[in-house]
Amino acid sequence: MSVLKLKLDQDQLLEDFFESTFLIGIVSSARDYQLCWQINNHMHYNFRVNNSLEINLSKHQRAFYFSVFDYEEPTKSVSHYFYNNHCKAEFLLPELKNIDYLWLIKGDYYQQQDVKKLIDQLRRVELVQLVSLLDIRDIKNKMNLIF
Repeated sequence: MSVLKLKLDQDQLLEDFFESTFLIGIVSSARDYQLCWQINNHMHYNFRVNNSLEINLSKHQRAFYFSVFDYEEPTKSVSHYFYNNHCKAEFLLPELKNIDYLWLIKGDYYQQQDVKKLIDQLRRVELVQLVSLLDIRDIKNKMNLIF
């Protein structure tokens, strides 16, 4: 009896997951729940922590948990994911150690100009120090963003 081995095509998985997405980097010294609360109030979003999306990475025989908040825009078929980029001394995306949080927008509705407007709004949120649009192609550890 032969055993069929299935190999996960990571490149295809990455391509599928990041199709029609934008990634925003945010610098803020605030706690994730404080920042999400301010974003919700000032920008009329409804981010909520989603424990089922929490990302667990193991390094050096230690486990690190990165919280993920999410918000669905049902009328636009768009999902928003807000990742904490650090846990203790580890980073979800080590190549972005200067970024505290990541905001992933997933869906076909948003265009470049919509994201620029969102970034302008985000810059006006009191606890936000810096915001920048990131190029997903430049991120080496993007597999860490897939839940």
